[in-house]
Amino acid sequence: MRNPTLLQCFHWYYPTGGELWREVTALAPNLNEIGINMVWLPPAYKGASGGYSVGYDSYD
Repeated sequence: MRNPTLLQCFHWYYPTGGELWREVTALAPNLNEIGINMVWLPPAYKGASGGYSVGYDSYD
């Protein structure tokens, strides 16, 4: 892979309820067209800190 480009999709205001993953899936063809060939997504599990979690405090 030449010149890999990673888009980080961690941001404070991303949508709740799993919408981020659907949104990124829909955007994937356009991201590829502009040269973004990797996406870093937040983990898809609950965090112990609730709405303030950044994904490093998972729980069951």
